[in-house]
Amino acid sequence: MRRNWFHRLLLSYVPVLILIVCLFVFIGVVQLNDLSRKEALKSSGVYVQNIQSSIDMSLNSIETMMLETITRNVNITTFAGMQNDTIFFIELSRLLQSLTSTNPWIDSVYLYRAGDSTVISDKTKLNVELFGDKSFIESHINHPELDSWSLPRAYRLTKDGNIEGTVISLAKSIPLQSKGIAMMVVNVKVNGIQEFLSKYGISEVNQIALRDSEGQKIFQQEGKNPNEDDITVVSNYTGWTYTSSLKKQELGNIFNYMKSGWFIVGFLGLLLAIGWIVYITRKNYKPIETIMSRIEKYNQVHKERPIQGPTVDELSYIDYTLSSIIEVSQEYQNQSLVNQKYRRVQLFHEIVDGSRPLDQSEWIHELSELGMKELGSAAVSVVEIDKYIEFLSQHSREDQGLFKYILKKVVEETAEARGLRIWQEWVTNHRLCMIVLDEQHEVRMESVMLALTDQVRQWMQDNLKLTVTFGLGSTVDNVHAIDQSYEAAARALDYKSALGSNRVIGHWEIELLSHDDLYVYLQYVRTIAQAFRVGNDGWQEQLKLLFEGLRRLLLPKEEISGILSYMNYYFYREMMELPPEYQELWNREFRTPWDENMETLETLDELETFYLKTISSCAQQMEDIRVSKGNHGVVQKVKEYIEANFSDPDLSLSSLSEQFNMNSSSLSTIFKEDFGEKFVVYLCQIRMEHAKELLRTTPLPIQEISERVGYLHQMSFIRAFKKMIGTTPGDYRKVHQ
Repeated sequence: MRRNWFHRLLLSYVPVLILIVCLFVFIGVVQLNDLSRKEALKSSGVYVQNIQSSIDMSLNSIETMMLETITRNVNITTFAGMQNDTIFFIELSRLLQSLTSTNPWIDSVYLYRAGDSTVISDKTKLNVELFGDKSFIESHINHPELDSWSLPRAYRLTKDGNIEGTVISLAKSIPLQSKGIAMMVVNVKVNGIQEFLSKYGISEVNQIALRDSEGQKIFQQEGKNPNEDDITVVSNYTGWTYTSSLKKQELGNIFNYMKSGWFIVGFLGLLLAIGWIVYITRKNYKPIETIMSRIEKYNQVHKERPIQGPTVDELSYIDYTLSSIIEVSQEYQNQSLVNQKYRRVQLFHEIVDGSRPLDQSEWIHELSELGMKELGSAAVSVVEIDKYIEFLSQHSREDQGLFKYILKKVVEETAEARGLRIWQEWVTNHRLCMIVLDEQHEVRMESVMLALTDQVRQWMQDNLKLTVTFGLGSTVDNVHAIDQSYEAAARALDYKSALGSNRVIGHWEIELLSHDDLYVYLQYVRTIAQAFRVGNDGWQEQLKLLFEGLRRLLLPKEEISGILSYMNYYFYREMMELPPEYQELWNREFRTPWDENMETLETLDELETFYLKTISSCAQQMEDIRVSKGNHGVVQKVKEYIEANFSDPDLSLSSLSEQFNMNSSSLSTIFKEDFGEKFVVYLCQIRMEHAKELLRTTPLPIQEISERVGYLHQMSFIRAFKKMIGTTPGDYRKVHQ
């Protein structure tokens, strides 16, 4: 093909070629300056985002530390439970001091308990009326929803004390999601954030300003004024506004050059050259002007993917362009199908979560996709893969995806065989949610779903050796109530630990549950731990009774976890009274296996088996240690004698020494080494356990009970009972009878 258009255009541009070359240097300098400025602005945007991310991550790590402390540290929940022991308060204050030292930004940490208006900080203990931060506590204690960082504020330790500094604060309820019981507050130093910004937020090029959610200045360099090039980033976590700008620089040399005569002459010459190029181009390029203009319009619409074909000649380029447009059109069509699938998944999540009002046109479209004209009734079922941690460890990623695909396919084919219309999607990595739909009104779908889900469960067990558990929600009559059915199904699954896995759990099974007897079973915890520490075999029976009670109560998984954490704490506290060799044994035989297996133990049967196995092993090894010391036989006889004669008011270490022909100090030392506590404490515990039994099961007056357990004077018994149990005998009887 002859290149007529190419030669004609080339000869037309020769007169202006030299002029363009002469002006190229100047244009390059101007463009380079503009490009440098744009890159600097882009760098400034990345810079301020990094600063914002660093501050958000630091504050978020403090919040995570709070949540982990509240959830895992039993001292925090014990404080909320009205523990008033002085040693306990000292340990709690040390805990708060350790939290303060974990992050240099933390100014102070304190706990508040509504029951007796007590405030424990990392520095002191005082009543809330004397506390300088009383107003902040009052604004948050009954509003747990205020769980975000506060605005900068002045902080005082005492009511009449000096202001210790400006802080931002974060408050969390104890326990989490509770209201008005207790709370933890962490104060972060504002000047710490300011020092961070002074160190990292100011450079030779950039300068940063920070304002809180109400527009109040937190940090700003002197001499910085807002301008149109400022880059603003708003934190989704704190609501703070970060502004970054470039420092002003004078461009004197460029401006002087632009004012010179040569620049004006060159600029006029450039205008003439442009006019000449436009005239010649329009004259010589007319045959293909229309086609090329259309190609340019297409490139403008698709700026991110412009057409860049071969440059041999214009006609080849046009041919390549047409081919590219056809190819792009096909890709767009395929991508549209993929996007439609993602939109459908997003819509499914919004329906079951109830996160936004559903547009009626969207719902009608989805019904038509399912072959339905209107919705009469619907119900949700959620299926969870049992022992998901083991599932992940036993199968490769490809096998995991295959199993999930098979599960989804089995649900679909089983529903089709029963004439049901379903819509199913994965809502988490191990939970598949399906919505069963029907056009008929007043249809109760529980029995239909029960048969469907049980058939799927049985198929998975028989064919894949994979067990799953279903939770069934209630039947609803409109799309806006589907989230309620989903919530009921998910809540039913929460009871898998109590009801067992590899089964179908209906919402009706848990709606009438009552947990009024939970406190009674919690009383076993302390008795089990104490009996285990002193080597009494009765702890095994007590532990079995505790798990039997938890089965009858049918508690959700989070409540069972809380009870077991409470029991683990008591075991730990009792073991800390024993010599280090016993503590090391406990950590090796129980705490380490618990940390390794706690995520895989899903049902009460599995938990009970684990506790009996590990604690029995600990008990046997502790007994071996006691026997190896050579004094175990004497201590056992002493313990049996105390059990038989605890009601004797004259029972003492001296009388025991005479009874067993031993020195009292030697007997006390041997007793302390074997049981981890002094004789008087052990005797008081024995008497209090018998006193609690009499208070629960008999109507005997307090005076007679005190005499039966070895106290001649009623007031001495009451003081000892309150110190040991935490309440008076009369109040204990009111609760437990």
